[in-house]
Amino acid sequence: MNTLLVRYTTLRDAFTLFGVLFYLQVISFFSGLGSVSSLDDAQRDLEGNLINQVCGLITLLVPLFFFLRHKVFLSKSFYRNNAFLLLFLVCVAASISWSYEPMLSFKRFVALISVVFFAGFVAYNYSLEKISFMLGCTIGAAALIGLICALILPDIAFISGGIRDGAFKGIFPEKNAGARINAIAIVLLLPMIRRRNPWAIFSACCSLVAIGLAQSATGLVLICAGALSYWYFLTMIRLRINRSTIAFFATTLLYLLTCLFLYGNYTLLLEMVGRDPSLTDRIQIWELLAPFIDAEWLRGYGFGAFWNSADADAFITRWGYIGNAHSGYMETLLNGGVVQLTVLGLMLGEALIKQYRAVMADRSAQSRASALVIIALFIVTNYVAYVIPNYRSAEFLVFCTLALSFRHHHARTTARVPAAMTHAMTNRKVFTGASAKVVPQEQNPC
Repeated sequence: MNTLLVRYTTLRDAFTLFGVLFYLQVISFFSGLGSVSSLDDAQRDLEGNLINQVCGLITLLVPLFFFLRHKVFLSKSFYRNNAFLLLFLVCVAASISWSYEPMLSFKRFVALISVVFFAGFVAYNYSLEKISFMLGCTIGAAALIGLICALILPDIAFISGGIRDGAFKGIFPEKNAGARINAIAIVLLLPMIRRRNPWAIFSACCSLVAIGLAQSATGLVLICAGALSYWYFLTMIRLRINRSTIAFFATTLLYLLTCLFLYGNYTLLLEMVGRDPSLTDRIQIWELLAPFIDAEWLRGYGFGAFWNSADADAFITRWGYIGNAHSGYMETLLNGGVVQLTVLGLMLGEALIKQYRAVMADRSAQSRASALVIIALFIVTNYVAYVIPNYRSAEFLVFCTLALSFRHHHARTTARVPAAMTHAMTNRKVFTGASAKVVPQEQNPC
């Protein structure tokens, strides 16, 4: 009788692909085709989606079982390497106790930790190079699906009516969100594009075409800023400046001063490219939300609870329902006040410093430079878009995957080897003179 053997790596890769497609909203796009909902935006946010809830629980429970089996939670290095990210999750969980809508905050907290756990599963099992290549190519494939839909179902792939009439959104519910994640995909793939990898080049081209059709200035700015920043740090690596702490810090400081100069003149730059200096009415939105932030400046309304609270009715009456503050920092103030915003800043700083130190240590420096640039882009983008900690955003998945780190033996399954040989390979000895020492397997921070 024949037996079908399924390798562990096959199951691991299949689950990873499932989770990435889910958080890129590919599954939601196809499950939503042909369905017509009678609920408005506010009701859909409150009720949720059954398919999303089931998929979200799967991406939570499978990594949880995996981490328990591998005793990740017993490792001191896990808490030391991810201290502020874990502290941020604790702050979000604590906000449920004083939330205006405790059950809603609890559901959204579960959705949030589902993203974090799945990102941790990916970070634990794959190297940074594989993660960047896999995420970049998958996002490029999602862009390709959107481009195919533009030919077959243009009413779905393009926006109809309003000031954005004719803009391409592909499989994403919002065109700017799609343009941002496509720009991040291109930056992720830059190390492989330098090596002339055909899949990376093709995926990047698909994302670039999608950004062009979306008519997104944000996407183009992210590509330009990301490519130039990556080139800058890559030059520092080629000149081996990253091996000198003082020299690398000085060049980084010069880079930051240039960025601050551009930020100080962003209004002029926006006018030069014909964009709205008010950031498409975001400034007016933030002014209307300011009184509500001041009312609960310390603790906030609870995670995700403001938009279903009585205080939000005044804003909705004047502006309409928008679901978030169009700024990750403003939304965090609404969710958890100054306390949660402070921890968010520490979490972002921790993720940035991790990659910066990895570049200085010359560990996969080219890929680490790409990750460093992407996290910096997230910090800036979060000012004008709800990216972190948005559990519905594919960008948040990318951030968590780059921010989480473990010290472990990368999970891998080899061909069957006799037990005696495996024991001998694991405990191989290197003899130097009369002494001998056991050489452990290499530990790679991820």
